[in-house]
Amino acid sequence: MAQQPTKADCTFTVKRPFGCMELWAGNERAHRALDLAGLEGNVIAVPSGADRGGDLAAVFSCTDDVARVVLADCVGHGYEAALVARHVHHLLHKFRDVQDTAGLLEALNDEFTLSTEGKEGPLRLTTVVTGTFDGKTGVFTFAYAAHPRMFLWREAQRKLLEIGDGLENFPLGFVTGEKYLEQSVRLEPGDAILAFSDGATEVESPAGEQLRATGLAELTKRVASGLPEPLHLGDFSKGLLAAIQEYHGLGRELADDITLLTMRRVAME
Repeated sequence: MAQQPTKADCTFTVKRPFGCMELWAGNERAHRALDLAGLEGNVIAVPSGADRGGDLAAVFSCTDDVARVVLADCVGHGYEAALVARHVHHLLHKFRDVQDTAGLLEALNDEFTLSTEGKEGPLRLTTVVTGTFDGKTGVFTFAYAAHPRMFLWREAQRKLLEIGDGLENFPLGFVTGEKYLEQSVRLEPGDAILAFSDGATEVESPAGEQLRATGLAELTKRVASGLPEPLHLGDFSKGLLAAIQEYHGLGRELADDITLLTMRRVAME
């Protein structure tokens, strides 16, 4: 079971504006290595029953050796969810120069909610986790909009933690004017962050039992411990996805999109 971080793990941060350029974004089936400012990353995504889905992963390079990552999970899957993901992607470009993660979510939420207000069909809701990493200081600042909490791996202590307790908030599209909070963790070389969509925790076994965050944490530790050191992030992503699919039942189609986004701090040369 993932443990809760101490006060030394999480602190509140100062907000300031900056500018970003997209390096990669997608909501299609993918497995990609990512080279960021002070981070190595890997994303693996499997849409459910379609070429594209409602999970959107995006990576930006920003000023002053800062990287931004975003993982959004639009309600549903398939064609309709893919259209919502495309809309969220457009909004990310519109507000890409907002550094403050809480402010970014507030801007996204207000615009997203107003753009879907009064439209027919089901309520369009999207959960989001977004974070910025300062390659100079090693500080990773993050915020949630009703998204599953990320895991933090502390290499020195060999511990897996859940981070962001108390930052749940409402998803995008629920109500305008929602205020979001952010927290920060300082990453040491070898420390890693795992972000994931709820398809990874809500996946059910053949008996109908959900994996949940505790089960995913156990799979994460088991897969990582079974791979040779130094851990290759691409092998870890494939191994964790395979373990989730095995839990669901080999040969059974996934009921929801699954995206796993792993980031690890590298030692500065």
